[in-house]
Amino acid sequence: MIAPSRPSHVRAAVLAARPRSSAALARSLAAAALAVSTAGCLVISPPEYEHPEQTAPVLTAVYPPPHIPVFIGEQSGNFKVFGATVLSEDNGTPLTAVLYIDYGRRSSGRLPFPFRRITIPREFPPGTIAGGQRLIELTWDENAPMPSEGKTPEEKECHTITMIASHAFNDCSCPDDPDDKSTLTWQIIHCDPNEPTCPKSCPALDCETTPCVFCDDPSLKDGCTGG
Repeated sequence: MIAPSRPSHVRAAVLAARPRSSAALARSLAAAALAVSTAGCLVISPPEYEHPEQTAPVLTAVYPPPHIPVFIGEQSGNFKVFGATVLSEDNGTPLTAVLYIDYGRRSSGRLPFPFRRITIPREFPPGTIAGGQRLIELTWDENAPMPSEGKTPEEKECHTITMIASHAFNDCSCPDDPDDKSTLTWQIIHCDPNEPTCPKSCPALDCETTPCVFCDDPSLKDGCTGG
């Protein structure tokens, strides 16, 4: 019959050390508690969070539907509302949006910016990506004069309304940072759709035959400073 093995010397040493280790731990905790009570309350500073990085806005059309032409009658006397949702990290900076008429077609020299028409810029409160999409609306007066210079008889009823959103605009009414913008475009047909001569759709802007200029055109950089 094999006799039961006895604890080794190492095991015995570990078992013997356990009471001493427990006592040492208790003394350490007591010393820590005494230090806290002597110095006062232990205050833990809250973690510091950095401000999120600002991102370019992303527009999504809501109304009117961007794939359906908007017909505007002569002297309708109405105001047309263009709505979109925007998603952006604004980092406390208000978002600005504007409406352009015939964006891309170079305006006459009488205007201080290179586009035919522009509505008054409107600011919207800053938002966050975590807060989700939020609605923005801009209103256009349908009685505003429609640009006509440079248009052929076939194009005179054809126009566009373009919404651009950015965190800052310059003296040319363009986004100060070309990478900080989002655009939406609606097709406008300025005639009564019941008239036989009123087109049902319009061709896309042809910059090969029509002088065009857009906000990201390098030629605008020298003439437009932040404003």
